[in-house]
Amino acid sequence: MSIAALDVSGTRASGDLRSDPGGFTGTLNVAGGGLDGTLGFVPAGDAQKIEAHLQASNARLPSLAVRSGRLDGNVILADGRTTLDGSVDARGLQMTGISLARLTANAKLVNGEGQVRALLAGRRGAAFEFSTLANVAADRIELTGRGSVERRPLILNQAAVLIRSGDGWALSPTSVSFAGGRAVVSGRSGSRPEVHAQLQSMPLEVLDLGWSDLDMSGVATGRLDYAWKGNRSGRADLKIRGLSRAGLVLASKPIDVGLAAIVSGNQAAVRAVAVSGGQTIGRAQARFAPIGGGDLMAELMNAPLFAQLRYAGPADTLWRLSGTEIFDLTGQVAIGADIGGRLVDPTIRGSVRSASARLESPVTGTLIEQLQADGRFNGSRLIFSRLAGTTSGGGTIEGSGTVDFSGGAAALDLSFNASQALLLNRDDITARVTGPLKVRSDGRNGTISGDLRLDKGSFTLGRASAAAAVPQLQVRHVGLDEEDVIETADLHPWKLDLEVAGNDLRARGLGIDSIWRTNLHVGGTADAPRFTGRADLVRGDYDFAGRNFRLDRGVIRFRGESPPDPLLDIRAEANVQGLNANVVVGGTGLHPEITFASVPQLPQDELLSRILFGTSITNLSAPEALQLASAVAALQSGSGNLDPINSVRRAVGLDRLRILPADIATGQKTAVAAGKYVTRKLFVEVITDGQGYSATRAEYQVTRWLSLLSSISTIGRTSANVRVSKDY
Repeated sequence: MSIAALDVSGTRASGDLRSDPGGFTGTLNVAGGGLDGTLGFVPAGDAQKIEAHLQASNARLPSLAVRSGRLDGNVILADGRTTLDGSVDARGLQMTGISLARLTANAKLVNGEGQVRALLAGRRGAAFEFSTLANVAADRIELTGRGSVERRPLILNQAAVLIRSGDGWALSPTSVSFAGGRAVVSGRSGSRPEVHAQLQSMPLEVLDLGWSDLDMSGVATGRLDYAWKGNRSGRADLKIRGLSRAGLVLASKPIDVGLAAIVSGNQAAVRAVAVSGGQTIGRAQARFAPIGGGDLMAELMNAPLFAQLRYAGPADTLWRLSGTEIFDLTGQVAIGADIGGRLVDPTIRGSVRSASARLESPVTGTLIEQLQADGRFNGSRLIFSRLAGTTSGGGTIEGSGTVDFSGGAAALDLSFNASQALLLNRDDITARVTGPLKVRSDGRNGTISGDLRLDKGSFTLGRASAAAAVPQLQVRHVGLDEEDVIETADLHPWKLDLEVAGNDLRARGLGIDSIWRTNLHVGGTADAPRFTGRADLVRGDYDFAGRNFRLDRGVIRFRGESPPDPLLDIRAEANVQGLNANVVVGGTGLHPEITFASVPQLPQDELLSRILFGTSITNLSAPEALQLASAVAALQSGSGNLDPINSVRRAVGLDRLRILPADIATGQKTAVAAGKYVTRKLFVEVITDGQGYSATRAEYQVTRWLSLLSSISTIGRTSANVRVSKDY
């Protein structure tokens, strides 16, 4: 019998079979649909033996997808007896609601009875691993095993026994331990399902196996019973201690909750009380009626609802339970709400008020204090008529908007007007802005947009180099597929869509202290902003080796990279030893390139000698010549520090370090000056040339514009001065 094509779910088998006494002989070649291999047919006495050797590569079958795997086994079909002996090794399995990183199993069954060993790992809301041994009989399955959920031990303290019962299976009472908690569970599947559980300090993290992204913590003690014997009936009496929800950045303040719920026929009711620090901070009750005959959770989400909520306590307890991590809300809040409609589309009446809350973002550095919120519920929306707060330095922000709870998520649509508000305060960049700002979210992802004027900002050149310099270990997994590494959940960052323009961006770092005029678009995400546009020089200075150069030209071009590494085109000039010296800084913020020029033109080593030591290269000592050669080599390779003197200053903990040229009038040779603020207003500087000359200078700042100066040196010169200064 020649089989040209046997198509099953995208896979084709073809080959030749010969009919012999006892069965068929021959081979079918399998290909397509991600499967490849052979099915060998041979008679075994009066039985038919089928030997399978199949490999899967990105195979897609009904309700199952396999990235890679192999199946080897034998099936013997005889009258009244079927024998199965085989093994499976698969990676990257996707089934309904379950993702398995790996599955290794072997089985030996005769007429459906025998043993099955399996080791599996994957993720369903939480990463899990489990190894099990199943003794299988016609109407009985006995399971033993142990594993872990998020690296916390999960153990079957006794064998779980499943017995066939009618159209389903019944689970005998089974003791399970998880991370210090214990539960005794039993139940039944089929057309009349039942669930019974007694809990003792059971961690709530185990719920992640059933509901992904739940991320609840705490321990539950109590009893849960549910059965459907013609009519629904169920009851839950639980005490939950330390209820909290944790994300990658924030975790809610733990509270204790008492919960009582009942299901009877076509109605359900629940009551709950929340306690924090021994004080009752919230109460809630709800009634669902009528509920249909489908899945209980789905019916509750869609059943007619009447509920009441009263809460007066910490805002962060409720806010962090929502799972929104980009912002953190703390302070006291009062909520009163009566809820109708359905959970998926609620109708709410009530109000929300807070007089002194605090909104903070650990990602952007935003801090809004004295936040006042007045809101009222209207249908499924919470309408804020006023949201107002202050930022440091006298900034304010006011706005309004809505939070929509329909669909089971908290969707934001908020509009604000900022005035001198410090809304970005990271280590590498800050921004005080004025203008309109919008915050929108679908409950999971969000966007912050606006057209803002930059009142005052700062950008630290080269700050990202600190993070870039952290060594990154190159990890190579030997003998481990990429699916075996169960990744943790990612923070869902908010997108940025901001236009920022202004005349007061202070750029510091790499020896530069300057003011720039900006016209930027801020995109990317809140934890990795991307800047595009340019900044043009208004004024500034450049310090190199204790010398001050005036910036006379500059453009910083941002290209949308993260972390920011803009292109630099900056020129500075100064008079050094009768020379007009120019310094041109190019390259990028992380990899600057420096070139020097002078009028009259001098070789680079001669010019550097005059900048660093205040004298010609021909007058340098041996140590000075070695230092000069090192500086020239570093600058030519592009690997040197752009500001070597300031690097030394920071390393030794000084506030000022400079090299002074020789002074013929006092007999001072090339000298080093080191200064430090003794107090906030008193600055002391010591000068020495190492050849007998030294001096001490002191400056006391009486006010912001008036200072007293004094000086005493080894040649007997003493002076006192008054300095009046003002910035224009």
